[in-house]
Amino acid sequence: MSDATRTPSPVDRAARRAPAAGLRSESDHAGGLAAGRTFSPSVAGRGGGFGTDFGGWSDGDDKDGSRFGLMAIVVALALAVLFGRLAWLQVVSAPGLRDVATGNRVRVVESPAPRGRILDAQGRVLAGTRESFSVTMDWEALVDLDTAERAEIFELASVELEAAGHVVEPNMLERTFDRARRQALRPVTVAEDVGPELWIALTELGLPGIAVTPVPVRTYPNGAVAGHVLGFVGVVADEAEAEQLNRAATEHAYRAGTEVGRGGLERIFERRLRGTPEIRTVEVDSRNRVVRTVDVTQQAVPGQDVRLTLDIDLQLAAEQALADQLAEIATDPDTPAPAGSFVVLDPTDGAVLAMVSLPGFDPTSFVFGLAEDEADRLFSDPDQPFLNRVTNGLYPAGSTFKPVPAYAALTSGARGEFDIWDDRGTYRLESCGPGADGAGCVFQNARGLVMGPVDLRDALTRSSDTYFYSLGEQFWVERDRFGDEPIQDAAIRFGLGTPTGIELPGEAAGRVPTPASRQAAHDELPEAFPDPRWYTGDNVNLSIGQGELLVTPLQLANLYATLAVGGTRHQPRLVREVTDGVIGSVEQVFGPRVVEDGGLDQAAFRAIVDGLLDVTIDGTAATAFAGFPSDRFAVAAKTGTAEVDGQADNALFAGFGPWPEPRFAFAVVIEEGGFGGVAAAPVVRRFFDQINGFPPPEADPATTAEPTPQVVEVPEAANPAGPQVASTPGTETSTEDQP
Repeated sequence: MSDATRTPSPVDRAARRAPAAGLRSESDHAGGLAAGRTFSPSVAGRGGGFGTDFGGWSDGDDKDGSRFGLMAIVVALALAVLFGRLAWLQVVSAPGLRDVATGNRVRVVESPAPRGRILDAQGRVLAGTRESFSVTMDWEALVDLDTAERAEIFELASVELEAAGHVVEPNMLERTFDRARRQALRPVTVAEDVGPELWIALTELGLPGIAVTPVPVRTYPNGAVAGHVLGFVGVVADEAEAEQLNRAATEHAYRAGTEVGRGGLERIFERRLRGTPEIRTVEVDSRNRVVRTVDVTQQAVPGQDVRLTLDIDLQLAAEQALADQLAEIATDPDTPAPAGSFVVLDPTDGAVLAMVSLPGFDPTSFVFGLAEDEADRLFSDPDQPFLNRVTNGLYPAGSTFKPVPAYAALTSGARGEFDIWDDRGTYRLESCGPGADGAGCVFQNARGLVMGPVDLRDALTRSSDTYFYSLGEQFWVERDRFGDEPIQDAAIRFGLGTPTGIELPGEAAGRVPTPASRQAAHDELPEAFPDPRWYTGDNVNLSIGQGELLVTPLQLANLYATLAVGGTRHQPRLVREVTDGVIGSVEQVFGPRVVEDGGLDQAAFRAIVDGLLDVTIDGTAATAFAGFPSDRFAVAAKTGTAEVDGQADNALFAGFGPWPEPRFAFAVVIEEGGFGGVAAAPVVRRFFDQINGFPPPEADPATTAEPTPQVVEVPEAANPAGPQVASTPGTETSTEDQP
């Protein structure tokens, strides 16, 4: 068949349709006007106009004359209305109509600016931007095509998309077209991050309404590393969400489809990172295609860069240390260890050097939207991968809390640093009275271990629970001497019970329980808290970090950072500075912020640090630190093992080093990990070995095996002190690990 006789395909017709449609529209319009006013040459040549044509009517009967007169009146009135309307349109309404006509051919187009980068302390990119290509559908360019033409376009586009690895069925494109409606110059994305081959193929096909558009895309070069710190980006879902965002925004209005920070620093520094979008006024033709740019009313300005205190090398070492330890612990069916957290601070200024929460998520997964199955997996995961456990996880502190009552004892005079306590493995509350050995009256060390005579240093190093049980009772019974809440006052002094103020969303406050908080809980929820009274046993539990006390790992690390520098408490911070995204000039500096400047009592400070230094040498973390060069890198720390109802114990380890000039303060929490010295302390050992280049310890199954807990049998009896939180019937036990 020759070219002259070949029947054009729907795509050929669609490609030629726009100009042809315009020509047909104008000719049809002109033809309609001619049909309404046709004057034949014979009529025009008679010279008499209406009088000549209808002269017979004027000389005829009166009936025909009346009809002609009536017709003339109607025509005259119609012409009067027509010319009046024409005058109105040309004179009175001209300015408004001119604006409407201009609006029909002029559009305001907003193009996003490249998002600012998030950098580590050394300027290495943690979150950046790259150019990507997306396949888009323009509803305006497709709406006037008939169904068959659109179907062929969608079929061809689907074939090319599938060949490039993007499965988009024709019916999916049709549904997208139906949903898109009219979005002037806002094409709908149908495939994202396509390769150059698809870009070339679709460009060559020239399918009407289908285009490949360059777009800036968020990148996270390290994948899931520091995911909870960075957060992720997504798009504004609809106009309702856009309106909500715009109420809080001071500039750069949002609309449906706009990229916005979700979670982490992407959310907190959204205004800085987003940048200023380009705003152009463009002229379009009847097919809504851009003819020319009329004006650029606002130039695009890239977002500002946010530079962190976090160091990617330390972050990688921390993540690896925690992940390896979780995997190792989980091999024991008694300690499933489903999750954990690890945070490292600079105690001299509060800078966060590393922050890890596992399980985590990869921010890259959200750049183009989550697949349905992936979203279901993440959001239904019982281990809560989106929870930043460092700032939002709440845990009993266990024995890592013991420096707090120790400081209260030393500074109040309740106990001297060299006063001896005879640790017999169990402690019976004196307030229970003679012979009262029942539930809530008798407390014991982990495994009932008898330590003999201990002073405060020994009590910290070896984690003597009975030493602190006696302190808890003494503080409550002698309130007239020590005040109502000496332990709670010391806890607040070290920053517990309130958010630290770090630049991350939704930080938990934790809880330091008091008699007043118990009463308030009862008043608010009497069914959940039926007894408003505070008992001696509550003070005893608090003295070893149990009961209703809850802390975040970040608060715990900051407690030890405060202790490391003698009492100056800083607000933990992740951001060092904000810089211009183009020239790099510093726009804002986020320096250290001191929130507690009172120095610690020096005698108490030295006694506590001495006790903590021995923990890694011959105390509860000695096994984990066997062979560690403590003479060159002394680590002061405290292990903790906290009971959780219905679960295996949580393992904790917190401290600072190297002493005497600490550069790192840290806290580790491993959920259902078991003993703190066995499960949590090795995370820090791995971390310090890695960053210092120390040789790893040699595995010794005989020293790393978890000891079998011992149970002290105590007969049950009435509890005159009132109901207590007890881990086993008839006895309150600490599960702190011993060397």
